[in-house]
Amino acid sequence: MNVGLVHRRFTEQGGTERFLVGLARYLLGQGHVVHVYANEVRPDLRDLPVRFHHLPMVKLGEAAKVLSLWRASAQVPSHQHDLVMGFGRGVGHDLFRAGGGAHQAFLERCRPGWQVRPFARLETQLDRRAVLSARAVVTPSRSSAEDLKRCYGLPEERVRVVHNGVDSQRFQPDPQLRAEVRARLQLEGPVLGFLGSGFVRKGLAQAAEVASLLKLPLLVIGQDSQLSRWRRRFPSLTFLGPVREPERLLPALDVMLLPTRYEPYGNACLEAMSCGVVPVTTPQNGVSEVFPVPGLTGSTTEELRAGVELALKGGDELKRRCREAAVALPRERAYAALEKLTLEMSR
Repeated sequence: MNVGLVHRRFTEQGGTERFLVGLARYLLGQGHVVHVYANEVRPDLRDLPVRFHHLPMVKLGEAAKVLSLWRASAQVPSHQHDLVMGFGRGVGHDLFRAGGGAHQAFLERCRPGWQVRPFARLETQLDRRAVLSARAVVTPSRSSAEDLKRCYGLPEERVRVVHNGVDSQRFQPDPQLRAEVRARLQLEGPVLGFLGSGFVRKGLAQAAEVASLLKLPLLVIGQDSQLSRWRRRFPSLTFLGPVREPERLLPALDVMLLPTRYEPYGNACLEAMSCGVVPVTTPQNGVSEVFPVPGLTGSTTEELRAGVELALKGGDELKRRCREAAVALPRERAYAALEKLTLEMSR
């Protein structure tokens, strides 16, 4: 099969980008011909036996980026491929992966009132057209599929749910590493962790409140444009900044606390589960669909506090069940599901 993959960047910085590169590697391994249309390609990835095509884009200003990607994606010669799959807001692709869910739903939950702003309206309009112009849409959770149907009127028969997977060899429990990290950071007893960039949307303030109520340490892993302000606001938290290898820190945690406002599928929670860490998040996080037990989600501070208490009460047995649930979702499972769908659609 000859497949075209379209996205602004072919790198491994970002969840969508990591998924895209992983899928390309998988399809190559299955003997398919893979064409990648991108504006940026990480130099070392050019060694892959992929046929790269430059996607011209204007990079001055967010609106120009969004519109130029839209225009460039429309020029992809779909007739030269058995199937074209888009990963960004483009038009006319056979298959569109809506990894970010519905932009309209994101605005409703994270930026109420922004819907009337010109750029937000533009993004929503392009998002809607990208979804509705595709023959089929793939999304990582049932909750994000419901958002696409509610916000854009996407017909039920054109949406597919494929849960993201995890590299359970990279992310795994490590008692020795756990002891080393906890000794280095001078941690004792139960430890909470928060992993994500964009602290407002990810709910750091609420996570800090929960940690304060429980009198437990909270490690903050990730980046935010207002990091210095967050440090001043919550001096009791341990800010570790962005890290290239989160698997070197996750085993030291007992609970991953992520009170996100909108998350079609929080990979950080699945990676934590793979390390034997119990996740606690909001019902707006689609990854909660694969949690091994109920009670680990909540919207209010009290509900999240109860979730953390349940996670800690579950002890080693619950940690083991989280690890098992993650191992049952290997990355290759998601890639194989997409390969099967592309084969069906290209017939």
